[in-house]
Order: sequence, then structure tokens, then C-alpha cells
Amino acid sequence: MRRRTPLAGALILALSVLYAQSPYGGDEESPRLRLIRAARAYLGVPYVRGGTTVAGMDCSGLVYRSALDSLDIALPRTVSALSRRSQRIDDKAREPGDLLFFNTTGSLSHVGIFLGNGSFIHAASDGPETGVIISSLSEAYWSRTYRHAGRILNQEGIQIPEPDQETAPSVNPFPFMGACAIRLNLTLGPIWDFMPNHIPLRGGTAHAEASLMILDDFYPGVGAGITYDDRTESWSVPVFFSFMTSRGFRFFIGTQLHLVADDELDRSYRFPGILGFSWTSRPMSVLGQNLRFYQSVEYSNFGDETIGRGLRFHTGLTISFDL
Repeated sequence: MRRRTPLAGALILALSVLYAQSPYGGDEESPRLRLIRAARAYLGVPYVRGGTTVAGMDCSGLVYRSALDSLDIALPRTVSALSRRSQRIDDKAREPGDLLFFNTTGSLSHVGIFLGNGSFIHAASDGPETGVIISSLSEAYWSRTYRHAGRILNQEGIQIPEPDQETAPSVNPFPFMGACAIRLNLTLGPIWDFMPNHIPLRGGTAHAEASLMILDDFYPGVGAGITYDDRTESWSVPVFFSFMTSRGFRFFIGTQLHLVADDELDRSYRFPGILGFSWTSRPMSVLGQNLRFYQSVEYSNFGDETIGRGLRFHTGLTISFDL
């Protein structure tokens, strides 16, 4: 029998140890399966911007925590940095465990972990469900905002089955979470301007608006409210039609019923009596409610009012209820 030299025996022993410790050797799970298993452990964790724990996490926080838990790898903590770190790959080459990047705000702003079969796990800030959930790339919102896939783990050629109870819903009209296709927005805040020789604050307004959410990019609505304007010494009821986009930009036009006003002003009905543009931010979860920052520039029209006096700004908060 041929005897092994001590050097050959040591080499075989070292290779055996390395193979046993390798994610591809022995009975060890693959890195991709371990990453996905770690991410699935966080299903149901609430969305918290900047979070990386079971108390709450955001989209890149889920990727960061899952990689740290399963592979002891500290990945970058932002979506843009994750995109730069990963190798961009063709959609046909995607495997479970690859990253999916989305443009939801005008730049890369969302990331999820691909599960195969067109679904991915991620931390959603808005939608029928928030927090760590599973969604489908076939949903209109994700299909429209998807940009590319990125690879951070070696290619394995694997397919990972998904339990039936965790498959993505076939319909998920993000970001709407109601059943009746109506979103009710309540907005409250001060109105102000830059009139010379006057303090900027000129009053306040509150309005309610119902928007029809059956389309993906364009939401028509109707609303009414109550406004006090110290510049015109008026209490008015604005009634308006609105047209909002999925990015939060909105145009509104309508009339006003002037209940009380300066005696020098013409309070007669006219159309348009109010018109303007506004922008509403993405939601923030506060005490379980979706709050949005609201900013508009608008023109309130009296018959004999000057343009400078009628031009005003409205800054406030919007709370949304999906029906």
C-alpha cells in the first residue's frame, strides 16, 4: 500500500475542512437559501424608515439585516449604495436571492429580494399591507417602477419553492389599501403669503377630498372645505374638482361660497373662484395613521380683488383613509 506523506495528509484534511465549511459543501444550505430564510423570518415586521430590527425596518434595512443574520456580511445601508455594490444582471439571469431595484420617487428608492416565480420580499411603506411582505412583479405599480436586478451572491442555478401561504396576491393596487376604490384625504394647515407690510400668516383652511383610485397614474377627485382669510376678512367654503398623479402632484379648480367677507369685495358666485397646484409627499406612519406633508400655491378669486391679494400658499398635513 502506498503511504501518504504528512504534507499530503495535511492538505487533504485542510481541503475537507474547507469543503465542509463551504456553503456548497456537506449539508449546508446555499447562501441564497440562507439569505431568503433570514428575510422570511421578518415577515410581518412593521415599516420604520431607517430601521433594521424586529421593531421595524425599511427596504434596505431588510436586505442589510438578512445578509448580516445569514451570511455575516455587512452590506451597504442605502438603496443607491446597494445598487452600486451589486452586479447588474439581465432579467433572464435572475435567481432567488438576487436584488430587485425600483424607481418610486424619480430615482432608485426601493429594493427587494427576489424569491423566484415573479415574487419578491421587501419592506413596503404604503399599500394594502405595510412592513415586510411578499409582492409580485406582475402588480401594476411594481411592474411600472421596476428598473433592474442586481447580484450580490454567486450564481447557483437554484429554484426555491414558496409556501402557498406566502405567495404574493394577484392584485395589489399599490399604494391604495381600500376595497371601494375611494381615498378620503383630510388636509389642515395655515395659509400665508409675502404681502408687504403684513405678517406672512393670513389664516387657515381645512378641506376634505374624495379621490377615485381605480387608475394607476391619475386620480380624479372632488372636495370641499372651510377657509378663514384675514387679508379679505372672509369665511369661505371652497368646492373644487381635483386631478392628482401617483407622484403626489395635483391640480384643482372650483368655486367658493363666501359666507362673510370685507364689505369692499364682491362676494358673488364665479367660476373659477379658486384654482391652484399642490404637492403631497409620500406617507409617514404616525400613531398608526398615514400622514403626508401638503404644500399648495393657489389663487382665491373675488370679483374686484387684485392678483397679489388673491395669491396665497397653503402648508399643512394630510391624513388619508382608504375606503
